[in-house]
Amino acid sequence: MLRTSHIDTNLGRQFFNCVIGTSNFQGVTKFQILERLRNSEENRNLLLSLFKEVEEQRDHFKGLLKDTEKDRDLLKQKLILAEEKEKDLKIILYGLLLVIAFWKCVTGMQ
Repeated sequence: MLRTSHIDTNLGRQFFNCVIGTSNFQGVTKFQILERLRNSEENRNLLLSLFKEVEEQRDHFKGLLKDTEKDRDLLKQKLILAEEKEKDLKIILYGLLLVIAFWKCVTGMQ
């Protein structure tokens, strides 16, 4: 005999009840099993499609990250070259100032 459960652990679920009443057991109907199976397959397909979309986005972001890292490395090299050029120009400037100061001293003594 098919009955509907009213207890908290199986609220609303259907089960078969033994006509005698002493050998009660819980179970679900075939329809509920098939419905749950169909729902789980639909959910699985939905999750797989979402997973593929996320993987595509992840790959896109990985590509963007690689491009950004290349740009960063290029800018680091440019910064190093600019700092070396600045250092060389400072040395030349200090050298010229030293020559001018020396020249003033030499010409001022005569």
